Amino acid sequence: MKALVFRQNIPRIAVTKAASLLSRRAYVAGSAPIRMEVVPEPFTGDGWVTCDTQLAGICGSDAKQVFLHGSLDNPMTALISLPHILGHEALARRRDTGELVVLDPWLPCRTRGIEELCVACRNGDTSHCRNFTHGAFARGIHLGNCADRGGVHAESFSAHESQLHAVPAGVTPHQAVLADPVSVSLRHVLRTPPDPNRPALVYGCGTLGLAAVALLRHLHPDLEIWAVSKHDVGADLAKKFGADEVFGPAPDALVDSVAALCHAEPLTAWSRKRWLLDGPGVVYDTVGKPKTVETALRLVGVEGAIAISGVEAPKRFEWTPLYFKEISVRGSNAFGFETRDGVHKHAFEHYFDLLAEGFDVSAIVTHEVAFANWQGAYSLLADKAASGAVKVLFRFT
Repeated sequence: MKALVFRQNIPRIAVTKAASLLSRRAYVAGSAPIRMEVVPEPFTGDGWVTCDTQLAGICGSDAKQVFLHGSLDNPMTALISLPHILGHEALARRRDTGELVVLDPWLPCRTRGIEELCVACRNGDTSHCRNFTHGAFARGIHLGNCADRGGVHAESFSAHESQLHAVPAGVTPHQAVLADPVSVSLRHVLRTPPDPNRPALVYGCGTLGLAAVALLRHLHPDLEIWAVSKHDVGADLAKKFGADEVFGPAPDALVDSVAALCHAEPLTAWSRKRWLLDGPGVVYDTVGKPKTVETALRLVGVEGAIAISGVEAPKRFEWTPLYFKEISVRGSNAFGFETRDGVHKHAFEHYFDLLAEGFDVSAIVTHEVAFANWQGAYSLLADKAASGAVKVLFRFT
């Protein structure tokens, strides 16, 4: 079968980084560490099922790896193994039953053949499993970064029975394939709920940010919701999904816009950067760049919260407002079993309930590209301003 395989080949990485200074197409050229390869059929047995991929999403983490946007000192390198087949967002068909399923890609205790579940797995927090480096196969937190269990950017993949969730009748393919990223934003919103008396701001209008806007509107219909978007497509979708205001990403202009809406007095530091005491109650940062975290600290209100689901390379930034305004900062890591209205169950089950209630963010899918044209799909993501890409899918059938 054909699959997109990433190999940690230092000469290829060096050549690709050098060539990328002239053209971003270097990241998907023949000399790049990511290539389409013919690989053996996926593993089966011991509760594992072969699935034929129908649609697969390109996550931001996939794009960061292909575009070599990372660093060697990233602690997460302790939890992955190479080479690996990329991809973890999938709508697929089980070969054994023919049933359409969506994939929970996490590789916790149960998938690894570990009978005595760790404390996290017992509580349904599989993204915090203590055994990602133990068990029956190589290190990896989920399909797509494990050398022994291939990801879904392939014509077929294998998954443990516990990872597969049947797609309910009436759910469209695009709705189904978004189960993973929407569940990421559902955890983000549920575990750091908004202050009903203050606006909430969503930083970033990619897949996670747009899902967060739509979830906030659905779960808190009376909430004032603001969003920050770098591109027009994201801004338009944020308004469609319920954002009351959408701002551009320039930090000083953003602080000034928030100040005007909050009737707050901007405070100007010697650096000429402005900050506020009275701002949104929560900032949901789906970007996670040093610049967005610093700006969130500047504009969030006193005793407000910043919840970060985006992941970018770190560097120094000014964080003094953290202590002065007594801000709470919380990370948000994917999904597991979540609690909504007192009901504790898998995030995908909550997502299917939301769909039944009329929730629909399938407009996030802007492009569907044949898997054979994988290089074209990544070209769309390399220049989002020109392409208007938000969620790009691989189509296999």
